[in-house]
Amino acid sequence: MFPVWMAALALSPLAALLSTTLVASSPVASSHLPLPNTASDSPQAVTSAVDGAEDDISAQLSELLAVGDEQMTAADYQGAIATYQQALALIDSQTLISPVTQGEALSGLGTAYARAGEYEAALAPLQTAQELFESLSVESNPGFDPERPADASGNSSDYADILNYLHDTLGTVNYQLANYGTALTAYRRALVDDAAASTSALALANQVRRLHNIGGVETEIGQYVQAEETLQRAFELSHGVDDRALAGSIVFSLARVEELQHKYDQAIATYQAAIDDFQRGNAPSREIRALNNLGSVYLKQGNRQAAQTAFERGFALLAEQDDPRERAPLLDSLGSLHRDRGDGEQAWTAYLQALQLSQQNGYKTSEIQVLLNLGQLMEAQSQLDVAIFFYKQAIAQIETIRQDLQQLSLAVQQQHTQTIEDFYRNTADLLLQQNRPTEAVEILELLRLQEVNTYLHKAQSRAAMGVQGLNMPKETAIASVLQGLLNQPSINIADNIADNIADNIADISVTEFIELVRATTAATAASTATTAAAAEPLEGLPIDADVITTLQAALRVQPVKTAVLYPLILRDRLEIILITPTGEIERFTSPVSQATLTVTVGDLQKSLQSRVSDSKPAAQQLYRWLIQPLDDVLATQQVESIIYLPDEVLRYVPLAALHDGERWLAQKYQSYNITAATVDDLVGQNSSALSVLAGAFIDEKLTYRVEVDGDSFVYKGLNAAKQEIENLLATIPNTVALLDRDFTPAETLGSLGNRQIIHLATHAKFVPGQPEASFILFGDGSTVNMRDIRQWSLPDVELVVFSACETATNIEGDGKEILGLGFQVRQTGAKSAIAALWTVDDTATAALMTQFYAELNKGKTKAAALRQAQLKMIDSEGFSHPNDWAAFILIGNGL
Repeated sequence: MFPVWMAALALSPLAALLSTTLVASSPVASSHLPLPNTASDSPQAVTSAVDGAEDDISAQLSELLAVGDEQMTAADYQGAIATYQQALALIDSQTLISPVTQGEALSGLGTAYARAGEYEAALAPLQTAQELFESLSVESNPGFDPERPADASGNSSDYADILNYLHDTLGTVNYQLANYGTALTAYRRALVDDAAASTSALALANQVRRLHNIGGVETEIGQYVQAEETLQRAFELSHGVDDRALAGSIVFSLARVEELQHKYDQAIATYQAAIDDFQRGNAPSREIRALNNLGSVYLKQGNRQAAQTAFERGFALLAEQDDPRERAPLLDSLGSLHRDRGDGEQAWTAYLQALQLSQQNGYKTSEIQVLLNLGQLMEAQSQLDVAIFFYKQAIAQIETIRQDLQQLSLAVQQQHTQTIEDFYRNTADLLLQQNRPTEAVEILELLRLQEVNTYLHKAQSRAAMGVQGLNMPKETAIASVLQGLLNQPSINIADNIADNIADNIADISVTEFIELVRATTAATAASTATTAAAAEPLEGLPIDADVITTLQAALRVQPVKTAVLYPLILRDRLEIILITPTGEIERFTSPVSQATLTVTVGDLQKSLQSRVSDSKPAAQQLYRWLIQPLDDVLATQQVESIIYLPDEVLRYVPLAALHDGERWLAQKYQSYNITAATVDDLVGQNSSALSVLAGAFIDEKLTYRVEVDGDSFVYKGLNAAKQEIENLLATIPNTVALLDRDFTPAETLGSLGNRQIIHLATHAKFVPGQPEASFILFGDGSTVNMRDIRQWSLPDVELVVFSACETATNIEGDGKEILGLGFQVRQTGAKSAIAALWTVDDTATAALMTQFYAELNKGKTKAAALRQAQLKMIDSEGFSHPNDWAAFILIGNGL
């Protein structure tokens, strides 16, 4: 029998998606899973005739597994990890150990890692256990298909229960690692459509929970229509399960999907239904959360009285049975109700209590939401310095979150109808309004990384600033004032929220807090005035000035005078931050709205995709907004090169394609993009001797169909790529070429050796949406998606070239896929990438690439070589239109 703890794995993604209290139990297999029925079929029959020494080994294994099981039941996961590792070491030293025993040890180890939150470590043992039981299933049933559910009709397995358990657990582990496509596949492999397979109450409940999990992942990645269908199916099946709390959780999930789609009337009715289920299921904490969400939807509709009624019902339940985890967000929502009414004092009081409760209990998500709300409250009262302080505290806390980042993003979007990125952007906006561009650059750096995380659904390690790293001296003083308040004894809010609630923490009003802040910060400013007056340029900046110092250091070693350009697109204007070759930070503003800028970018993008269109009008307009304000500084500083960090839709047009009325920008400056200063290596030099691994799909007789997210793309070989590769071989003799069916992912990585450049002359598509929707096509018809790229190991590679790729053909996205490409390539260890922003004629591509490699072979930097190749194209007779030469951008190291 398999241990009973396998029937109680509580790792459902819904725990994070809905809240820790609104969760169905994780999908699990039944308790005490049966082994095969006949001894002749069981590997255990082999061990029954071993000698005494092997009997001792079996006894030791049994004892170790029993100890591991006990440790799992007692939640001693680190102890269980050590015990299962000891068992597996013993198994590895033997030859006649039952594979079932090995599978149990592997399953235990993987589950222990997962429960301990070590999800990366959990993958390997769980996957190995899954492969082992699939192999055993095929031995007992040669017709068994591992890709289908193990207990589906015609696909029987003696190990169906354990396989379903492993699929479910791998689904949850991959969910926690933000591998959403893999998580969905795993959950679906355990999902049996046959009604006969769900005849038992436990099997049916597991099916419902699996559907609930699938719907949760679909919600997570924004597939709301599919999520509604999945959750509706789960709800219908839940009628056969005697678990009203489970039914309520599914209905709650449906309401949340409706709310995220702004279907507020539907969401209200659905939340009401969930509340009814929670009442019947005696789940008060879940009922409170549903009431909180219901009140928030009413508030979005402007129905303050209905919102207040919902919140009062929640507080009434808390009076009967307090739950700090639910009280904190309910207080936060109450603060928003008062803020919406224009009652800043009452809003302040509720928010402050929510913040105190969140901090005392370590509720990070709740704390961040309250800090954001306090920032909005102060911003509404025109206290911009204090608003910036609260936003910075929220951002600093966000920067400490890893696994919970995506769940936080959804929670923020639900409450504020804004994304986390919007708050980063707003903070930078306020800093610029206060003429604090240095701090704005720090926030913009974090914004770029936050955008990458949003696109890739990854909790990447970011610049570890912490609260102190973002705080200026004045903000440190504000923090001390705030902490003094939060250290006061807790005072619970009145159960009737219509009553006056001003008598609480330290009995201080928002007005008094602001006055205290002013007095404290004034004293701080006076005490540091002398030091500041005599300070070096970098003193007085945030404690962690890595972004600025990294960029200034990089500028000092560039072979030509170089500036860094940070545009920030805001609703009513375009902000531009320029870091000059001497390290000075200057700010410029263009009075163009986001809507107008977006339309103009779209016009330029469309004109660049057609060789018969005139690109200059739109290119000149964008030049006037983005570059012309800087012209005098660039000329005075004798700038020759620009490091560019484009924002949002500006990522869809290359800087080189802007036009000053007389010349293209490529004729004035060399330029290259970077993802973020703390991601890209801006100072590493190129190797002197060039060597290339080239892969190409050139056979026009070969046709491959690629299916992605319901869309179908048909590709044939690139005829001109043959000439492209021949020219490359002639220019750089130390080149290995893989063509057509020899050009596979495995062969590409296996043939790399220590070559510095990877050149991929094949179709690639990088589009908005999920990373899995962006892909590279290889010559054998296989694909690698954006997420897979990260798994490549390219530590010695200087450059990866995608010579036939394309990005979005419209401006509906915000260019995160381009940002994501640069980031993923950098994560492989490669220093830079070249990619095209639109489909370029094969012949033009071959001409540009030939010129590029010729210049690179002369010893020029990557940025200089690309510019020289573009200049040759501009001066040619056949390829002077920017459609032919401007598409290719360099991302990363330009040296």
